[in-house]
Amino acid sequence: MVSWGTRNLLIATILLAALFGGVTGLGASYFAHTAPTPQTRDLYLFAQDLSFTAPSNLSSDYVYSSNLIVVNKGDTITIHFYNPTDQHHSFTINAPYANDVVVAAQSTTIQNANITITTSQTGNFTFHCKFHQPQMTGTILVQG
Repeated sequence: MVSWGTRNLLIATILLAALFGGVTGLGASYFAHTAPTPQTRDLYLFAQDLSFTAPSNLSSDYVYSSNLIVVNKGDTITIHFYNPTDQHHSFTINAPYANDVVVAAQSTTIQNANITITTSQTGNFTFHCKFHQPQMTGTILVQG
């Protein structure tokens, strides 16, 4: 049987204080965590030809070079959208970041457009090419 003398009581008190203090400190630091400082980001997005012929009922032989863009709430992003293919493509996104930009097919130079968005709302926001759905889609993930 353990005798709860002064020495054992002191050791138990120190161990419990360290345990509860550590847990409380971790909890407090989690709640005190601040959101990342908003940044200005330049992102590059390309229309890509998958080099196969899609079935006639689908226009799925094109994709975006990236189908996921991850940013933080408050960031200002400029998407530099390039179209090196022989077809028109769009960068279309609905509210709250509504944009519908069409980039013409390549003639002698690669066509491009710049889309600037300030991310004020968190969530997943789908963008797509209105000419080549359902394959040519992507998501902007805004973290809070």
